[in-house]
Amino acid sequence: MKVNDLKAILKFSAKEEAMFGRFGLPKDAFYPMILSLKVGGAWSYSTDDLNSISVMKVFTTYDEGTKTGHTVEEVYLFLSPEYVSKEGTVHRLERCGNKDERSLVTRPYSVTLKAERIIVAAISTAKKKIFVKELDEKTVLFTGPSAFYAAHEMEHLEHIEIEGLPMWAFDYEEVKE
Repeated sequence: MKVNDLKAILKFSAKEEAMFGRFGLPKDAFYPMILSLKVGGAWSYSTDDLNSISVMKVFTTYDEGTKTGHTVEEVYLFLSPEYVSKEGTVHRLERCGNKDERSLVTRPYSVTLKAERIIVAAISTAKKKIFVKELDEKTVLFTGPSAFYAAHEMEHLEHIEIEGLPMWAFDYEEVKE
């Protein structure tokens, strides 16, 4: 690693710690959000005193005229999350970090979560900034992929083993046209 890259990473980490320190929460409460920001995806963290999950929503703006676009990723951090509602059923392939292969699982199409506190970080690729704020609302509705990720992480907090039909239970079939 180059010295300038290391300096930039250390500077970024100091800004990150200062930002999250403003919320008066233990550092480890932010682990799921930090992982979502740096690695992507949804994450959960649990101790005897603390439960938190991160869930991501991704939006794309695209200009047909210039044929260019940008994404905005909203990473929601839920402290002590609980379900308000779950609706619908979607069968999907999913892989958990605890397993080597994907499995066919069932997830709700929409999920509403409530939490003691909800903090959102919006990453603007256009502005190269991460905007962080605490929401006044205590509930958030997720649909589609974001709902799937929320349900998956809630299972981790509930210590439910993620089970599904393994990929090798599928059959290949040639399609002739």
